Amino acid sequence: MEIKETRATKMLKRFYGVQGVLDEYRRHELYKIGNTGFMVMFYYTLFSNFIVLLILSFDNYKHTEDIILWFLMANILFVVIGISGYIVTTTKRRQLIEKDVEAKDIQSQKKRLVDISIRQGVCFGTLTFIGNGIMSPGFRELTSWHIMIVYIIEGILFGITMYFFQRMNLKTVK
Repeated sequence: MEIKETRATKMLKRFYGVQGVLDEYRRHELYKIGNTGFMVMFYYTLFSNFIVLLILSFDNYKHTEDIILWFLMANILFVVIGISGYIVTTTKRRQLIEKDVEAKDIQSQKKRLVDISIRQGVCFGTLTFIGNGIMSPGFRELTSWHIMIVYIIEGILFGITMYFFQRMNLKTVK
C-alpha cells in the first residue's frame, strides 16, 4: 500500500529539489538546514534593519531613497547568494538530493528530466513575461514581440540550467 504524500511533504521536496522518496533521515536533515538558514536570516534582518535606521537617522532622512535601494539590493543578494548558496551546498555535501538510479534506467530518467526541464522553462518564461508585462506602464511589454522573444530565450536558458542541475543529482547504482 502506497502512502499518499501530504502537501507539506510535496512543498518540502519541491523547495529542496529532492527526487524520489523523502525518508525520515532526509526530512530531519532538511529541517535542520532550513532552521539554520532561517536563524541566520533572522539575525541578519535584525542587524541590517538596525544599521539602516541608524544611517537614516544620522543622515536626517535626506538620502532615504538611495539608502533604501542599497538596503534592498543587499538583502536580495544575501538571500539569493548567501542563504540559497548555503542550502544548495549543504544539501549537496550531505548527499540529500541525489537520486539513486540503476544503470538500465538512466536513459528513462534523463528523458523524464528533459520533460520536467521543458515544463519548468515554459512556466518560468511565461510567468516572467506576464508578471513584467502587468507591471509595465500601460501593459506595453505584453504587446511587444521583441520583449516576447527575450522571455522565450530566458525560458530556454532556465530550462537548460534546470536540466543540468537536476542531471548532476542523478547517481548511477550498479
